[in-house]
Amino acid sequence: MSLSVRTVSLLLAVGLGGGAGAHAASSVTVTDPGDADNNDSVCTLREAITAANTQTSYHGCTFSGTGSPTTIAFAIPGSGVQVIPVASRLPAISKPVILDGLTQTGASCASWPPTLLIQIDNPSGGAYNGLTLDPGSDGSILRGLVITGFVNNTGYAYNFNAAINIYQSNGNHVECNFLGTDPDGVTVNANLRGVDINSASNNVIGSDGTAKSYVARNLISGNTYGQVDTRGAALSGNRISGNYIGTDVTGTVAMSNQGSAEGVDISASPGPASGNYVGWDGVGDPVLMRNVISGFTGVGYGGVNMVVGAQGNIVAGNYIGTDATGLHAIPNWAGIELGSNGSVYHNIIGSDGTLDYKLARNVIAGNNFAGVDINAANGTHDNAVIGNYIGVKADGSGTLGNGQYGISMDYAAANTLIARNWIAGQGTAIRFFASGSFGGGSTAQFINNGGGGTVGLPSLDSRDNCVLGGTGVLVQAQGANVPSPNHFENNWWGAATGPNTPGASAADGSIAASPFLTAPAQVCSDVIFANGFELP
Repeated sequence: MSLSVRTVSLLLAVGLGGGAGAHAASSVTVTDPGDADNNDSVCTLREAITAANTQTSYHGCTFSGTGSPTTIAFAIPGSGVQVIPVASRLPAISKPVILDGLTQTGASCASWPPTLLIQIDNPSGGAYNGLTLDPGSDGSILRGLVITGFVNNTGYAYNFNAAINIYQSNGNHVECNFLGTDPDGVTVNANLRGVDINSASNNVIGSDGTAKSYVARNLISGNTYGQVDTRGAALSGNRISGNYIGTDVTGTVAMSNQGSAEGVDISASPGPASGNYVGWDGVGDPVLMRNVISGFTGVGYGGVNMVVGAQGNIVAGNYIGTDATGLHAIPNWAGIELGSNGSVYHNIIGSDGTLDYKLARNVIAGNNFAGVDINAANGTHDNAVIGNYIGVKADGSGTLGNGQYGISMDYAAANTLIARNWIAGQGTAIRFFASGSFGGGSTAQFINNGGGGTVGLPSLDSRDNCVLGGTGVLVQAQGANVPSPNHFENNWWGAATGPNTPGASAADGSIAASPFLTAPAQVCSDVIFANGFELP
């Protein structure tokens, strides 16, 4: 699985799917902030999209050059933000375009925060998307735009209306946009969703990990249902990377209006959604590709949700539940929500064994309920949480605990591998709640970090973790649903003679007798900890 995903990422990194290096073959320029479609002397955005789709001049829009992609540039007279009030659904984009708000005089993404001067707004609350990339628009770039107000949950795409809808269009880049806030980056002006990826592959939302002359980060916050969602069929190779999701433009404050929203939702029906990355892809610059995903506090919602149809995806190198420094909490309800559906499997939180552990490490800290909640009421199975800081600050200087649990595995989270994580600061490091009792799933082949090979996992597997502070493991039944035997190996619970010191092959009896283990204030080292998982 991981090799095919990395191959897709490498192909994208060397130039398939657009990016800053794409050159337009033709162009058309928006000269008026209105929304009219009239045969007059000015060119509106609505008319410019029609000209790009038809590859001909249209009304007041002069089309120059030949072929695709077509740059849709802006030269609207006047200073300050130019607001384009959309009164009805804009034409879907059906040819490759570079729709570039940075061409408006004074706009810039050269540094963060950017100066964005083109705002596409829906003042009447009409029931439609903002911009739509339809089949035929593969390789487009949407850049330097503020898109707000597309919040109606009826009409064209029903409850999936979004600032940007990508429908059966592949290899597109969405860069340096504000989706869900005004141009100041601090005032909510919600869409229903920020970006909706529907049956589309190899799209980059944010940074592709390569250095550019501008900041590719998007601010996607304040939207009422979700910020970035996938749905439909056969979604693969999408990268949601380098964004501020749920915070303001500074990355230090949670936006409002997110109580019933989530950050990133990876799902698909009929599916699958597979081979997608949230964060680092193992190819690009991990700092450029780090998402900050925070501020989604509604009960049951996560910074990242992977539910129905999510198979073989990787979440790596993000700050989830913290600010942009990774040192202060901006809570989600749970950092990552995984499962509650039988078709959710082979997803990896952290390293897949081929990605550098330190670079792939997620900081999952400061969340209200749990860092990672694997809820497998319908048989989610064969997922892995490997090499993360859970309740630990990004610089390793101390704890930033999640509210109750570091990792909670609920209702038959079968064949789950928890390995090489640093877990500290919350009431209980790992909870097994009625887990394993419903069976479920095939036997996964994950990297066995203790032995360097592959291993078929037993029901639940905790190995090579460093647990400091707080409590250790809680095994908790729910009525007749008693967790099946769990496998522990080479974990460090903070006491030199305590359970699971290096060399132990199974849980000591003291885990069952006293599941709440207080660790001394010491750091796992090469001598004590089997795999030498060092702090930076």
